[in-house]
Amino acid sequence: MFDSIAIDCSGMSPADITAATVRSVAEHRLAYLRGFPLDVERYVDLLEQLGELCPNYAAGSASDAYALHPAVNTVRCRAPEPGAEQRVQEKAGSLPMHTGRSFARRRPLHLAMLMADPGWRDFAPGHNGESLIVRWGDVLRAVRERHPEHWAEDLRLLTANSVSFPASHLDEEPSALPFLYVPGTRRLTPVPDDVAVRLPQDVTRLGRAAERMPDGERWYEAVVRFKATADDPEVHRAYVMEAGDVVVIDNDRYGHGRQEVVATRTAPDGGTAVNPRTIWSVNIQ
Repeated sequence: MFDSIAIDCSGMSPADITAATVRSVAEHRLAYLRGFPLDVERYVDLLEQLGELCPNYAAGSASDAYALHPAVNTVRCRAPEPGAEQRVQEKAGSLPMHTGRSFARRRPLHLAMLMADPGWRDFAPGHNGESLIVRWGDVLRAVRERHPEHWAEDLRLLTANSVSFPASHLDEEPSALPFLYVPGTRRLTPVPDDVAVRLPQDVTRLGRAAERMPDGERWYEAVVRFKATADDPEVHRAYVMEAGDVVVIDNDRYGHGRQEVVATRTAPDGGTAVNPRTIWSVNIQ
């Protein structure tokens, strides 16, 4: 889906790459770069032109996930260890479509991901950690077309009811925006159904929030219908990132996820091999 907007960084100066990236984000609320150098300082310098980089949740901790740069979250697979807690991104399996930091009042405007190492690619399609993206406006249109009998009431509830739910692992002020709302930024290229959405990975958190609101059961029914549509492969798009690929997405207008990934397998010597798949993830305020 990125072929029409992809930026080939080969032979381009840092200034030209920055200008092309900023222009793409302004026009499409997306940017996709190919062949970007695996240089964390170059990466950070580029992203700082899009806004303030958010510190990691645990910047300054002893975890090597946060050691590369205070704003860079290194996402890689890990082998399970008895008694050790794993971040959800480190585990085998898939990640459903979601919004970055959907719970927070102060959420990132953009998310950036650089593929440092694509890892194992010798499994069946859909099991190599393929990346997923969906425009929330496409989900809205699909719900309207597939569920005309529910459409008007779903839209009323999802835009009218404010919803607040705490983070599962952080103590931050929660947002009280509706599930579906008007984006706070302008895009230079208008598109139909230009909407923003707050969808966490674990939708049951919204189920618990629904217990505290009028028409909560019917509201949650609309949320589940929206989420099921977003998770439909006919609505979202899968893409394969190579080493040096960078994607920047508008965190209001787009959701992201991941197809199945295998975290570990038996090595030739009988030990445990860990998938080297590595992404440098950054939140941009």
